[in-house]
Amino acid sequence: MSTSQDLENDDRKHQTPKSIATRKSILDATVQCFVEIGYHRTTTTEISKRADVTRGAVQYYFPTTHDVLQASIEHLMAKWMAEYIEELKLQPADTNRYEFAIDTYWKFIRNPLYIAWQELIAASRTDEELKAIVNDASILDDARRREMGHEIMPELDIVASDDFSLGRDFGRVMLEGLSLTPLTYDQDRREKAIIDMLKKTVIKFWEEAEEKAEA
Repeated sequence: MSTSQDLENDDRKHQTPKSIATRKSILDATVQCFVEIGYHRTTTTEISKRADVTRGAVQYYFPTTHDVLQASIEHLMAKWMAEYIEELKLQPADTNRYEFAIDTYWKFIRNPLYIAWQELIAASRTDEELKAIVNDASILDDARRREMGHEIMPELDIVASDDFSLGRDFGRVMLEGLSLTPLTYDQDRREKAIIDMLKKTVIKFWEEAEEKAEA
């Protein structure tokens, strides 16, 4: 039976620079597998090969499939969110903030990391273990998005909480739905027309929400 001292020593082993780097390499390799070959073809053997470690090393840091899936999915979403936030911070001074936000999100939901996330969601429909992990990751992701919205656009804190959530969710759902919809002809033109309509709708919504908050 493991003692508290054993567990403490094990924790210390995982906190050395080498251990932290190895663990990150394994997570990066797993995410790379999700992106390049998909969830169903991701195996411990493939992860270890890409991370340049032994299968035993993968199992040492992540003893079960659940462990490596949970950590790698959280790693994937954290990496995507960090890149997304950095891009939002680069908004040029002479651009409309809502149009820029829509254009940036449209770019990032077509990012390979996000495409891999959508594939994981699809795969979880018939995989109970994956479904539980994806659900937990979705809850964490939603919380991060709320925080990010207030961080990037603090001037909108005057808007009622329900309006803030609705405006944010509306744009997100519309763009994500568009990204999954097969437009089989004139795709670029039709996508642009839909996004232009979305921009007009979102701008009007936020302007009215701000006016209501200031009244």
